[in-house]
Amino acid sequence: MKKFFFVLFVGLIAAWGFGLGFGWFDKPKAKELKTIGGISPEKDYPVTEYKSFAIVLCAEKETAWLARSLRSIFEQDYDHFRLIFINDGGGEQVSEIVQKFVEENHQEHRVILMKNDEPMGEVACLYRAAEQCLDREILLPLSSRDWLAQPNALSRLNRAFQNPDVWIAFGQSIGYPTYEFHAKGPHCFYSALFKQIPLHDLYQGGAFVQGVSNYVQPLLELSGGRVRHLEMPLAFANETLVKLAPPSLLPLTPQEPLAQFPSPKLERPRADLMVFSYDRPLQLYATLESADRLITGLEKTTVLYRASDDRFRTAYAEVQQAFPQVAFISQGSEPKKDFKPLLLKAVFGSPSEYILFAVDDLIVKDAVDLHSCMEMMEKTGAYGFYLRFGRHVQHCYQAGRPQQVPPSLPLSSGVYAWDTRSAELDWGFPNNLDMTLYRKVDLRKPLTSLRYRHPNSLEFDWAQDPPNKAIGLYFEHSKVLNLPLNVVTKTGNPHMNFLSVAELLEKFNEGLKIDIDPLFQAENASPHHEYTPEFIVR
Repeated sequence: MKKFFFVLFVGLIAAWGFGLGFGWFDKPKAKELKTIGGISPEKDYPVTEYKSFAIVLCAEKETAWLARSLRSIFEQDYDHFRLIFINDGGGEQVSEIVQKFVEENHQEHRVILMKNDEPMGEVACLYRAAEQCLDREILLPLSSRDWLAQPNALSRLNRAFQNPDVWIAFGQSIGYPTYEFHAKGPHCFYSALFKQIPLHDLYQGGAFVQGVSNYVQPLLELSGGRVRHLEMPLAFANETLVKLAPPSLLPLTPQEPLAQFPSPKLERPRADLMVFSYDRPLQLYATLESADRLITGLEKTTVLYRASDDRFRTAYAEVQQAFPQVAFISQGSEPKKDFKPLLLKAVFGSPSEYILFAVDDLIVKDAVDLHSCMEMMEKTGAYGFYLRFGRHVQHCYQAGRPQQVPPSLPLSSGVYAWDTRSAELDWGFPNNLDMTLYRKVDLRKPLTSLRYRHPNSLEFDWAQDPPNKAIGLYFEHSKVLNLPLNVVTKTGNPHMNFLSVAELLEKFNEGLKIDIDPLFQAENASPHHEYTPEFIVR
């Protein structure tokens, strides 16, 4: 028996040694980042260009170290930089201290002051700052508790970025008051690289992610190895304040390395409008008239319509004559069978990259430039731009009760972003036919795979298939509203029961139209707005 255990022991030792030799018991290695071949980020280049830096200084209520942090920035021996200071919910005192320090040091020409009413965190501040920056500006995030280690910090960074293979630079830091060197320190990167990160990776559940790792990891993936590690301290890391444990890395969309430096598209994207109409030529006329008057940036407008008899077909022909630039597609004798194929052909047969869907009781009530909407969608990676929403939309007409404007992120140009998964009622339906701007590439799969026979079933089935990453954009004031005058199919939705489709057809045949002028910039608390229209000669 002793001999048996001895042999077994020797065998286990041998197996262990054999396993060590082949690495069976090694700790699992972290997944290596993909690297672009043929790059040399460690190579030094002569200084032939003065790069533009944007130092992003984020401050909350703590003001004890503000002056030291600002002084280290203004004392740089490098002149090609500016400071974006963001008061992150710190109150008026923080803004006053910074404003006074900037004026006393005559630095007004290089400082942008921004403010968040509530604390949003460093990542949110960085995102807001990046919106103000050119693609080739180099962002240097810095906490107001820390400060640059030496006056030539920016000069040294400029030298590193002379190498075209450097898109990100990491420096070391010095702990204060221990004065110990730390390999982990400040980092800086091109603004264009940061803008490639989809907003839905940074803004989740109505709040920004916390912790720099949640944006540094995507930056590293995008850079493809174009990273420079500097053996120099860039900043003092303040250790006198209690710091919470860093947040864990959230699930992120894997990023493929960029083959070349990101640059804006040379051609502006294009957008189409498709309007669905059924036995409502008079209401369709108002929709098309308001869109023609107030929407710019439309490439092509198509009306997919259904007429129950010759009276309505004749009226639709008159609408078509009034808007000759609009393509009209008539459904046939089997409308439940031809709706889907006609829709798919019209949407994906056009080369435009974006699409707006609309129903014939929508009115455009304010001017909107779709080019600016598409630009914001390109910048943020948002799923849709919702023209029916605004900060004033706080009532749900269909549910008959108030609804909360969801937590929203203010962007530039009066645009806000929100996570549709954290919203309710109207705000919680990312898929709709109420003039929301979508990318066609995002719609090909659902529109092709879903089984629908008319606009109502399309909207219902589509609503059951929400997108995984549903960041929506909207203007401070909505651009469209829905006039629920009547219904043409039994949907159960509330409406005004104002006039039937037959009665409205009579008014249209009398040469009348809805007067849309009083609806210009109308204040509506809900996307559906009860309003008794006036009829005028068209």
